[in-house]
Parts: sequence; C-alpha cells; structure tokens
Amino acid sequence: MKEALQKLTFRKPRQIIRPAIWIFFEDFFSLFPAIIIYVAINMLTAAFEDAGAINLKMLWIISSVLLALALAQFAIGYNAYKKMAPSIAEHIAEDRIDYVKKLRRLPLGFFARKEPGELINNFVNDFINIQQAMMGYLSGLFSVVLSCILTSIFMFIYNPIMAAAFYIALPVTVILVLLSIKTLERNSVIVARARDLSATNLNEYLRGMKTLKSYNQTGEGFKKLKDAYHHLMECYIKEEGGSGSLLRLCTSIVQFGIPLLCIAGGYMLLGGRLRAVDFIAIIIIGTKILTPVVTAISNMMILRINYTSAKRLDTTMSEREMPGQERSGDDTVVSFRNVSFAYAEGGELALKNASFTIPRGKLTAIVGPSGSGKSTILRLVARFWDVRDGEIMCGDGALSRLDPESWQENISMVLQDVYLFHETIRENILFGCRDANEEEMTWAAQKAGCHDFIMALPEGYDTIVGEGGSTLSGGERQRISIARAFLKKAPILLLDEPTASLDAKNEVLVQRAVGELVKDTTVVMIAHRLKTIQNADQILVLDKGEIIEQGVHEQLMKRNGLYAKLWVAQQKSMDWNIQPTKGD
Repeated sequence: MKEALQKLTFRKPRQIIRPAIWIFFEDFFSLFPAIIIYVAINMLTAAFEDAGAINLKMLWIISSVLLALALAQFAIGYNAYKKMAPSIAEHIAEDRIDYVKKLRRLPLGFFARKEPGELINNFVNDFINIQQAMMGYLSGLFSVVLSCILTSIFMFIYNPIMAAAFYIALPVTVILVLLSIKTLERNSVIVARARDLSATNLNEYLRGMKTLKSYNQTGEGFKKLKDAYHHLMECYIKEEGGSGSLLRLCTSIVQFGIPLLCIAGGYMLLGGRLRAVDFIAIIIIGTKILTPVVTAISNMMILRINYTSAKRLDTTMSEREMPGQERSGDDTVVSFRNVSFAYAEGGELALKNASFTIPRGKLTAIVGPSGSGKSTILRLVARFWDVRDGEIMCGDGALSRLDPESWQENISMVLQDVYLFHETIRENILFGCRDANEEEMTWAAQKAGCHDFIMALPEGYDTIVGEGGSTLSGGERQRISIARAFLKKAPILLLDEPTASLDAKNEVLVQRAVGELVKDTTVVMIAHRLKTIQNADQILVLDKGEIIEQGVHEQLMKRNGLYAKLWVAQQKSMDWNIQPTKGD
C-alpha cells in the first residue's frame, strides 16, 4: 500500500494531505443533517406520545441549524475544490517538468527501446490518470474511509446488532475486490499497451503521409492504423466489462446491507427492544453511509487501474541516468582508447576496438561505406551514449565523469537531416544561444548566408516555419542550423556532411557557410564526398566498425587501400549519366 501511494503521487505523498483533509470535512459535514433530522423526529415523536405541544421554537432552531449546515457544507466543498484543483494542477505541472528533465538525462538507448506511442501516452494519458487519482479518487478514498469509520463507531455504540447486520455483507465485497485486483491490473496493462500501439501507428501514419501518397498506399497504411484502433476498442470493452460488472456486483452486495438492517431492526422493534424513532434514525444513518461506502469501493477499483499509469511513469523515473557530475574544462581534446560499442546489449558491434585522438582546433574527417560506424563516432563524441568497453577521454579525465549537459555545451552539430521547431526563424536561430541579442543573431545569420533570404520573407525573422521546417527548402534549413552553430560558438563542431543532399546552388552556399564556421574550431566531419576533405588534418577510414586506415589525403592515396578505392570510384561516378533508351 505504501509503495502504491508513493507511485500514485509521483513519490510526493504529501501532495494529497490537504485535499484529503478538505474532502474529509466535506463528507463529515454531510452526515450531520441526518443526526439533526433524528433529533427533530425524536422531538416530534415525544410530543405525539405524551400528547404535549410541539416545541415550534426548537423546530425553528433545528431548521436554522440544517440551513447553516447546508451553507457550511457548500462553503467547505467550494473551498476544498478551490484550494485542491490549483494545487493538484500545479503539482502535476511540476511532475511533468521533472519527467521531461529526467528524459533529458537518459541515454539514447532508452529511446531506442521505447515506442514513440508509449512516450506520448506517458506524458499525456498517464499523467491525466495520475491527476485524476490525486484530484478525487485517492484523497477522496482516505476521507471517505475515515468518515465511514467514525460513523460506524457511532452506529455500533448506538445499536451494535443493527450495525452488524448492515456491515455483514461488506467483508464479502472487500474479498471480491482484493481477489480481482490482479485481473484489473492485467486488463489495464493490456489497454495501456494497445493505446501505445495506436499512438505509434498514428504517429507513423502522419509522418509517412508523403510516402504513402507517393506510392498510392494511403489505404493500406490506414488499414494498419484501423486495426490498431479496433484492437484498442476490444481491449477497452474487455476492461470496462470486467471492472464495470465487478463494480455493480460489489455495489449490489453492499446495498444488501439496507434490507438486512431493516430486518434486524424490525425484529427488535416487534420485540420491544427498539423504539420506532430509533429504528428510523438508524435507517437514515445507514442510507447516508451507503453512498460513501460504494464510493470507496469504486475509488479502490479505479485506483488499481490508475496504478498501471503510476508504475509506467515510475519505471521511467527510476531509469539509470547518464553518470557524471564534473563540469567540463577548457581541455576539449577527445581520445578514444580501445572503444567497442553496440547499440543493444549483446548486439552486433557498431564500433570495434577504436583508438584515435581528435586534436584541438583541427579537422578530423571520417569516411567509409554505409554502416561502417561513422555516425556512431559522432554520437559517442556528443555523448548521446556511454561506452561499456574501452574509454573515451576528454583531456586527462574520462568523458563519463563529466556532467552530460555540461559537456554538450561544448558541442555544436550540423547534420543532413535538420529539424526546425514550429516557431519563428528568430526563435530557431536563438536556440543556439538564448541570451544572444538582436545584433549577435543577425551576425550569425549573415555568417551562415541566410540573412538575405530571411529578410525577403514577408515577416522576416518573425516568419513562422512549419513543423520540422517544412515551409523552407533543404538549403534554407541547413543555413539556419549553421546560424545556430555560429551563435553557440562551441569549441567542438560535429558535421554529418550537410551538403550531401542539396542542389548545386545550395551546396556552394552551405559549403561557404561551413567554411566560415570551422575556423579556429575542433571539427569532426563525416564525409560522403571525399573532395570536401582533401585538406583535412586527419582522415579516419572505417569499414565494418573498425578503423582500417588513418592519415591525410596524400598518405592514404599512396597506400592504395579502401580510401583510394572510394576516391577513384567517386571520380568515375562524376562522369556518369543516364542514357535514354533508343526505340526500335
């Protein structure tokens, strides 16, 4: 129970103390009208039995007290909601921020083994379930149980026989709920997985819409999404059928306590051991307790379902973060020492026993066939992953000892696949340095060769770009990403040859911008077009995860190895063109 409470409150159980207190007072005050009505009935019965006059003054007092209690209950309920809702919303907002901060500190291996739909549902549906649990179900459960205990004590003191008759069916209900907990959790896990699958398929369908349309496969693509949602519907029906049926069964069993209460009271009434007014009073109190008891049972069942969301979030929050607390210093010379790396534990090695040094202020180029491990080196330098075998050094210390976010302050990246946010161009450039002023931003844009085309846009720097930068051309996106890198002024620049997929005009513009960017900077560049790295200070040649050659262009050409073969192949491909087929 303690562990469940910890997870349902995001490891902050004190969050529900104030809401529980307010709801308890609201529920507790709702019982007083029954007691006041009992007093009124008792007074009227006494006057009838003794043939005396009805005390109108006392009736007015009782009516006034009932009105005051009704107003007090409203005031407490209103105040409870007013204080509880903003407080819970604030806590959930903080929890969401903590969750995002946690994701930021996790290695990319965590995201590789997670479906996009699961992370989306974690952030949306699971947090909504937690908020609902804290807003009403959890805090309400404690208050309802407490008020039921106090009222039950009063009933047992007042008439233990009728109280026992009323509660005789309750243990059966509790046993039923406890026996069904595993089934409820299992069904909620199945629903959560089906929801993740649906979200993943929806994300894939939307992101792949251009491809689906180009191959006229929108119908086939939609079938996969339709099947996922149909499966989700079946899971929901199964879950609702099970939990709904159980809730109605438990409610019926609990409500059976009222007939038992009447039977026990009737026998005592006929035997002269109970006054009619006391019989009526116990019935009224019993009906008042019935609703909170049913609510408590319902809350318990819903909380067990919400507990699945709590466990999913807690699993993520318990993930091991990338280690390192030290701040990075001025020495940014990176060395690989016998580094081997696989993306999945026990999987194929993407990098095998690699040893080399990236000299400060120099250009290190990485070449090799597709899948040889080029991008892996860039990711390890950026510390998106940590290595298990070997060691990556930064200066005289291990890179793994540095705080990941501190180290990434030293890194700028310009990749082929540039992502721009659905914001203004200004915000996208300032992403490189939030503290930069207008003059510095304009300088970065001019250096990157994008100032002129930005000023030609209707809104200039305040032009909103589509998600991913979809409203701009590939060359324009590249130059904006280079402007970011200029603004950041990081000592290490990682390039995945940004001109590889551009047309001739944009290639020249981006190459010119990159040429400005690499001055006085440590550059690690993946080269697809070997002519761009002829003057590199160091060239690493990879094949199947191994560094098989290392040196400068002239040295590698003389060795007549893989680099020389790639160079010759590229020179020949420059003369290649498509020959039209001649008709017969």
